[in-house]
Order: sequence, then structure tokens, then C-alpha cells
Amino acid sequence: MSDEPGRILVLTVPDWPAVAAAVEHDIAPGRPVAVLHAGKVIAANASARAAGITAGNNKRAVGYRCPEAHVALWDEEADNRHFSAGVGALEDLVARFTLLSPGTLAIPLDSLRHGYADEADAVETLVSALVDDTGWEFFPGIADTVFAAVLAAGQARRVEPGQTVDFLSAQPITTLEYAGAEATALIEVFLQLGLRALGDFARLAAKDVNARFGAFGRHLHDLASGREGAPLTDHVRGEQLDVELDLDTPTTRSDPLGFLARQLGADLLAKVRRQGLVCTQITIELDAAAGQSSSRTWRIEDMQENAIADRLRWQAEGWLAGVSTGAENSEPRQNPGSRHNSGSGRSTRPGHAPLSAQADPQALDIVDEPAPDAEDFAEDGIIALRLIAAELTTPIGATRSLFDENTGQITHTLERLQGLFGPDAVLVPGLQGGWDPAETNLWTPWQQAAVPERSPAAPWPGALHAPRPTTVEHSAVDVLAADGSSVEARPSGLEAAPATIRFPTGQTETITDYSGSWPIESGWWDPSRAVYRTRLQVVTDAGRALLLSKEHGQWYLTGRYR
Repeated sequence: MSDEPGRILVLTVPDWPAVAAAVEHDIAPGRPVAVLHAGKVIAANASARAAGITAGNNKRAVGYRCPEAHVALWDEEADNRHFSAGVGALEDLVARFTLLSPGTLAIPLDSLRHGYADEADAVETLVSALVDDTGWEFFPGIADTVFAAVLAAGQARRVEPGQTVDFLSAQPITTLEYAGAEATALIEVFLQLGLRALGDFARLAAKDVNARFGAFGRHLHDLASGREGAPLTDHVRGEQLDVELDLDTPTTRSDPLGFLARQLGADLLAKVRRQGLVCTQITIELDAAAGQSSSRTWRIEDMQENAIADRLRWQAEGWLAGVSTGAENSEPRQNPGSRHNSGSGRSTRPGHAPLSAQADPQALDIVDEPAPDAEDFAEDGIIALRLIAAELTTPIGATRSLFDENTGQITHTLERLQGLFGPDAVLVPGLQGGWDPAETNLWTPWQQAAVPERSPAAPWPGALHAPRPTTVEHSAVDVLAADGSSVEARPSGLEAAPATIRFPTGQTETITDYSGSWPIESGWWDPSRAVYRTRLQVVTDAGRALLLSKEHGQWYLTGRYR
């Protein structure tokens, strides 16, 4: 095994959305499959491509070229679910791996050094195990960075140690799509600037890229230059954390079941906490004395045994009453050993009216809801309980924003503040359209819909790119050249290099670095609102990053970066 640090192995399943759709809909191997999103083909398996189906085709074109093709709509949840389940074989073969995206995973090669003779042996063993376990085709790629390894996997290629920068330089600029949808607009700009390959982009100065395109542009520049970004996040292994309890006497009463569930829930959550993890989904399995079983997976917002007990009680009451909590028209799925009833059920929560067919199952926090047997088990009752930690994550991965949808004390406190001091006492930050930070800031009262004065979706040529200033102000300053004269700004640029900035207090700081200036004219259609300004970003010897703007012949400090 190579001793080179940082080497990454990436394994990817070609045309993964099509593979996942075939698994989801139980499509026979060899049948053409095409996956559509927004009316266009985004993935097609080998059989479909052989019939002439390509990315970008619409549904009519697919039917014309291959009438027997199965056309499925893209299902992001199914993509993630099937891939996460399929790569479980790796948990017994490698110490660490990361799921980069549905269909693609990464393995640090240093984690394989003690288990495999060399890279070729490791790749052959891992790919063989995954293919035998799943039946999917995996392409391997090895390079010195994750981004380069992903591109290499698309070509089933091994990049020699130290050759990653040369490999990247020849790749087309469009491969930056790996960074996400946000990169699409910048790629168009790069192409307009004549940047055709990653090497063309990497040769630009990082300082200039950051000044023109902000932090995200700098991130893309790092990818193109072979510099690694954030470290890989290890996959949380699917260790079976569960607890179970057999009852001496079958029961049909939900109260004792809820009491027992609280005890079991406390035991399970203690196991999870000892692993230093957080459980976000719980699978509850109930066994009837006559041999039937019910299994459902529930989301839990907080690791509280009372929340688990409530869900077990809801599940037990619904099952014992012979009603389904699935959608009214959903097809029941038979559990092993259960007697199947093809009739539809209605969704009920204990003490509530049945839900309509259009109701959202997530209102009950149900993740995976197989319809229970419609038979009444009142005579037999439940004889065994089992709780399984269905989804584990790290504490950071489970952290939610204060302003995300939430319940409990936070919401109550904020509503109380609004009741005492008015709706504007609690404001939520947001963004709207505009050119400058003072224009793009949007503050909306808590729990009220944001109403932007300027559309954020409209084009704002010359608008300030990310990163945005942390604080916004508008105070007059002097920007001086080396000879002490004021720096003049013209549409063609600055007439002299800015050397010093003098604040209203008389304090001065030396400008150690600055961006190119760029002018913007806003409100030109209304003379009373028309403003012509020139903006400039500077860094001073005090380590401060500032945004300056010159309007009506005067320089202003308009923003501070932290």
C-alpha cells in the first residue's frame, strides 16, 4: 500500500438514479430505465443509452426512441435510501468511509494500509465485495484529493501520487458542477471569460478570484488547483443498537405498553449516548401472540423516552384497532408471518378523527409506514416489544438552527416577547434583491412571511458578491494616496493606488491590500433616486477588512467583514 498521505479512493455507481429507480420499482435487469427531473432525462442505464436515450431528452423523445423503456421520476429519498443500505458490506471491510452523494463514496487509503498489500489489491477486494452484495457496477478512482478522485472514478482511472494537479488541469471547466447547483452560474461566467479547462482557472491568482467571485469562487479555485477542502466526514456505522422485551402475558392495553416503552426507550437511548451519537429515527416492532408483527419507523426530534412511548402507543392502538396509518390509497405491504388484507385503511391518531387521503404522513413523524394487518388482535394481544435505533448521526449533524421549525420553549418565549413588546420585537434575518448590503438586508417579524421589497430572483448586475459584510454602516472616511491626496474614482478605475484610510475620529490605518474598484449606477430611471457609486474592498494593517463606497465625491465606510 502506498505511503503517500491523503490518497483517496472513490467508488461510484454509473447512472445511479437509474439504478436506484430500477431497485425501487423492482424492474427486471436489462430493461431500459430513464429517470426524469423537471421534464428532462437526468440518468439512463446502459440499455436505455444503447437505444439512443441521452441526458436532456424529454419524455416524448424517450417514448419515441425506446417505447419499452421504464420512465421514472427522480426520487431523491430513494436514491439515498438504497445506496446507504447497499454499501453496508463495507462496514466489515474498511475502518472509515464517507458517503459523498447517492451513488458515490470515498475511502481514505491510509485506513486500508494495514489490511491490504497495495492499492490494486484493496480496490479489487472492495469492488468485488460490493458487486457480489448488490449486483451494481462500481467504477474506482484514486487521486490525492476527493474532487480529483471523483473525476478519476468517472473514468475508472488511477492518478499517480503527485500527478493530481496535472490531471486536473486537463479536465473541462464544466466538471466544477461537482460543487453543486450554485456553481452553474459561475461556470457560465468562466466560459465567457475563455476559461475552458480547470488549468486555465487554476492559473488565475487566488487573490483576484476571491475579490471577484467571493468565497465560493475561491472554493472552486481550490478544487481546480488540487487543494483539498473540508475533511471527509466518516460514515456513522450501522451498528445494531436495539432493546427488546418479552411479556409474560399478552396485552391489548396501551397504558402498560407505554410504561414499558418508556423503560425500553431509556435503555436504548443510554446505549446511543454511550456511543457518543444521536438517534433521529426509531423503529418500533410489535409482535402479537398469534404470530403477526407490526414494524414502523418514526422520526424523533429529541432523544426523550416519552416521545418513544407516545409513538409506540399510537402504533399499538392503531394496529390493535385494525386501522392503517398509511395513505388511504396506499398498497399495504405484508410483513413476514402476517396475514395480508388488500383493503385500504384510514389514518388515525388516538383520540383524533381519521386523516384524509391527502393528509401528510409526516404530520405524525412517520418515516416508513407499512400498513398493518387489518385483523383485530384483541383476543391475542401483543406479546413482545422491540426498539431499534434506525438512524444514528453525530451530535453536530443533528444540530438545528434556532430559526428552524421548532416547538416548545423557544417558540413560546419568542411569542411572549412579541406579545409584550409588539411583532417587531423579534425579527428574523433574510436577504432580498439589491446592490449594496444596506439594500439586501431583510428583517421579518418572527413567524410572519417575508415580503421582499426587491426580488432576490431578479438580475442585479454589479451586485456585491459573497462574502457579505458582517456589519453595515454609512460613515464618511477619507481614502488617501501615497502623496496624501484623495483617491479619485472614475468609471475606468482608480486614478491612484489607495494607501491610507482616515476615519472620522482622525485615526488612520495603512491599506495593505485592496480589490479592483467597480462602479454601479442605480435608480437611473428616477432622477430623485439616481445614485452613482464606486465600491472598493480593502484590508488594513490593523487586520480589518472593509467595504468602501464613493458617492457624490465622498468616500464612505459601508461595511465591515469579520
